Amino acid sequence: MTSVVDVWRAVDPEARLVSGDLGALGRAVRGIDRTRSAAPHLPTAVDGSLLVMDSALIGQRSLDELLAEFSIAELSPIAVIVAGPTVDRFREPAGNPIPVLASTRSVTWLADAAEGYLDGPEEALGRAAAELRLAAAEAALAEPDPAAPAGLVAARLRRGVAVAADGELRALHARPAGRALAARFAAAHARILAGSPGGSASRLTRDGLWVIERRIRPGASVWLFDDLPFARIDEVCAEALTVTLRALLRRTPVERTRARPERVGAARRSPSAEVLAVEGANDPLTETLLAVARANGRVARAARVLGVHRNTVLYRLRRSQSERGIDPRRPEDALQILREAEGHQQH
Repeated sequence: MTSVVDVWRAVDPEARLVSGDLGALGRAVRGIDRTRSAAPHLPTAVDGSLLVMDSALIGQRSLDELLAEFSIAELSPIAVIVAGPTVDRFREPAGNPIPVLASTRSVTWLADAAEGYLDGPEEALGRAAAELRLAAAEAALAEPDPAAPAGLVAARLRRGVAVAADGELRALHARPAGRALAARFAAAHARILAGSPGGSASRLTRDGLWVIERRIRPGASVWLFDDLPFARIDEVCAEALTVTLRALLRRTPVERTRARPERVGAARRSPSAEVLAVEGANDPLTETLLAVARANGRVARAARVLGVHRNTVLYRLRRSQSERGIDPRRPEDALQILREAEGHQQH
């Protein structure tokens, strides 16, 4: 079953709920209807449809007047998305429980995206999870701290994200305009953790916070929190973030020697100590530099050897250039990297 909140969060998480019953967000969507630019504007009556309506057709009507006209036209949409410029005058909620969302997207874009999601929700969720896993992994590589990937997920999902390990909050990120919710979570996190079933759960806390928990390891969990119910995309993305955090928190802290960016005109340093600053080949950046050097600078071949996406290799090369001044696509750097790797193995 695909619910109203599933379509909303997967298609346009920036849309805001301006009216309606939260419980109605869980109703099943059976189709997408849209208003037309020429009369008659309203579609034919179909049960279980999500109506995408052009804000230009509303005029000066209030939400109550708009929903009353639906009844006259014998329309009973399970939810309405008002598309177009933000309808700031819809500040007073309607008395009708039908959920009404406001989006800055166009009717055509929203309706097409919603229909596409309904045609293959599992495929859409799989793509979203894969994209988020890659982005979170790159964020963790750039900054090996739980706060980095957690912040990225908070920005993408527009949900609050927290990481708790061994009874302490290791990361806490509010969604845009959600700082008050983050403060509530921080104040109540000890009680929330104490009441945790210790696995994968979604629930509504007694102080009105919706939370999703995903276990990272014993004693550590990632949480998504908001004042609105969660959708399937929130759950699969929480699982994707858990994979990254599990690998990140499992790593043994290792002191790394990081080079400062070179001054313009300064002599380039030998990459030896910096390339092999981590013992063995456990550092992803070191592995990437060696793989590209051994592939004679060919990024695609190095990506296949490493088992990662080509964009991941390019990201690590940019990081190496900015932090160490090294690029294994340059013959002189590649030769030095290979020499140092050989010498390191002999020792």
